[in-house]
Amino acid sequence: MSVDLVQGLNDPQKAAVERLEGPVLILAGAGSGKTRVITHRIANLILNKRTDSICALTFTNKAAAEMLERVGKLVPSIPWNVQIKTFHSLCLYILRKETSYLGMPSGFTVYDSVLQESLIKQVIKDLHEDPKQYKPSSLTGIFSSWKDGLSDSDFYIRKENFSHRSQMISNIYEEYEKRKKKNQALDFGDLIQKTVELFRENPGVLKSYQDRWNYIMVDEYQDTNKAQYTLVRLLSGERGNLCVVGDDDQSIYSWRGADITNILNFESDFPNAYVVKLEENYRSTSRIIRAASKVIANNSGRKEKELFTNNELGEPIGVSQFENETEESYDIVKKIRAGSARGAEYKDFAIFYRTNAQSRYFEEGLRSSGIPYKIFGGFRFFDRAEIKDMIAYLNVVANPMDSNSLLRIVNTPPRGIGEASIEKIRKFSLDQGISFLEAIGHSDLPLKKASLGKAKELYHLFDDLIDRKEKGELPSKIALEIVGRSGWIDYMERDVHDEEAISKVENVREFVNSIEEYESREETPNLEEYLNQISLLTSEEDTAQLTDYVHLMTVHNAKGLEFPTVFLTGLEEGTFPHSMSLEEPNGEEEERRLFYVALTRARVKLYLSYSRTSRKFGKVEDRIPSRFLPEIPTECFGEEGILAQKGVRRPVGPPSASSGAYKIPETPREREDSSKPLGEESDIREGDRVKHAQFGLGQVISVQGTGKNRKVKIKFGGLEKNFFLAYTPLEKL
Repeated sequence: MSVDLVQGLNDPQKAAVERLEGPVLILAGAGSGKTRVITHRIANLILNKRTDSICALTFTNKAAAEMLERVGKLVPSIPWNVQIKTFHSLCLYILRKETSYLGMPSGFTVYDSVLQESLIKQVIKDLHEDPKQYKPSSLTGIFSSWKDGLSDSDFYIRKENFSHRSQMISNIYEEYEKRKKKNQALDFGDLIQKTVELFRENPGVLKSYQDRWNYIMVDEYQDTNKAQYTLVRLLSGERGNLCVVGDDDQSIYSWRGADITNILNFESDFPNAYVVKLEENYRSTSRIIRAASKVIANNSGRKEKELFTNNELGEPIGVSQFENETEESYDIVKKIRAGSARGAEYKDFAIFYRTNAQSRYFEEGLRSSGIPYKIFGGFRFFDRAEIKDMIAYLNVVANPMDSNSLLRIVNTPPRGIGEASIEKIRKFSLDQGISFLEAIGHSDLPLKKASLGKAKELYHLFDDLIDRKEKGELPSKIALEIVGRSGWIDYMERDVHDEEAISKVENVREFVNSIEEYESREETPNLEEYLNQISLLTSEEDTAQLTDYVHLMTVHNAKGLEFPTVFLTGLEEGTFPHSMSLEEPNGEEEERRLFYVALTRARVKLYLSYSRTSRKFGKVEDRIPSRFLPEIPTECFGEEGILAQKGVRRPVGPPSASSGAYKIPETPREREDSSKPLGEESDIREGDRVKHAQFGLGQVISVQGTGKNRKVKIKFGGLEKNFFLAYTPLEKL
């Protein structure tokens, strides 16, 4: 083979590239040069085999395009037609060639998620069901999971103990499938499932593709589901020239249907398999790799291997304890500002968290310091639909004439006020010259009995909440009443195993926390003032044009990425590992794999942090540090230690069998001077420029009083605020 294809490769990488025949398992550790090995192996196949006999499969169009480009650079002078595709595009290619077996024309339509949801919504309407009781977006996920698992609605009904809801979902599914077939259409979930069915029911068709593609490669094999696994097994056939690449230690998508046993059992499926372990990491420092290796070694359901690196030892890993998430975010912002002052770009920094709801603290901290940021793989906190719903509820309480806000949530959560009823209410309010809220409480409202009763219930809810507000009830108490009495939580918790529903509940909890934090800062908190602040936060400039910004993301979204500096936050029991995951079989091991993925994203500097307390729907709760922290050897931390709350000694956890006795050294709590109150005797005066943690840069426009009663009025853009100097964290510029 060409020397160019092995030049610069280490011995295991060379072995993987050169082994072309038979089943091959390449265990590619984090940062071990996996993509290079895959592309060089494909190039080797092109040089030595028929190019049309090669088929490489991956998960995303981006990965397939990158692979195709890199292979093309390795063998530019050789004409080749190797198939490098995603699972779905390969199956679409096959199905379009075999439409006679499908009973469809070759030009059949493939529905994307928008078309799927549109058809499901029409089916729900025709079956006289409420689209908010049976959310189309959730149903597309359920239907796809059945197809990914080569399952059906009957299995689902049995699994759900023949509940009415499961049978109704099954009815919707059956009607959806009928209409899809009538429309000569498939959805994405069909593509792999239908191909598997085609091959199983037509051995001759299967053999034609087995004879064509003698050499098959699969990337990210640890993420394959049952349908993908079955497809690969069928295509590889008796020749068994199958090469799979992956890392069981990075299997973190079981909730999407990924089955780690596919990679763990590869040698059972193919007893003569040739196994190559890529264990040398080229990305991270020695301290980071040692920490990650010792942590993941605590999992029992894994292939034996140990990541190592010849990179420099590197800086100690930072680990810090904070009183709460706000302090945690302030410290991270402080470190980012210091790094920026030393010449680092903002894009060198990434903040990871376990759940989307945790982003709020870091968004507020970065925003208040004028540091640009983007949420990777999601929306900013106050742009999330469920948060906009909660704001709409509060808008109506603050301003009963706000009909637009009420229209947004009149049937959210579903309460039996459908589109036809909403239109009648809207018309009635216009005819009578009254607000939408007044209309739903009107005695002459022309609705059917059931809808009228629900409208009255909603009116009485708002009537009570408005009365409470007028009597001085705190905004957070009003928000908690909305969460509880609107039925929102009950509605969300019906889908207790739905990742999206869980995330929405966590986001709403954080929204209530944000109100409580506002109350703790203000002398006389009120709902209108809080909503004014939120309005300022949500009317910021579009971030689309930003080129240098801090990356914020969940750990799941961080897979496949790397950054010079990583902040891994929220390392408390119940958060990371997540309490819901711990209830699942092998949930702790998957959470540990997720932790391992997070550690191995950092190239140079890694900071770990956790809070001593957190808020949960109005209550401050003590937190316990994550069980994963004691699994990191002490030498990885050096002398940095933790930020202990006022010197209180708080052990992180029991000694770890894998790393020896563990004790994080303590240091006094470190807080940036700018986060402390300036004090009642401060020399601050009218005209001074200051910085506030929440509101950012402002100018003092008046100073009044003495001692603890000394107050300042500060103008932040178009907003004016009063503060007591003795208690308000301000930085004088």
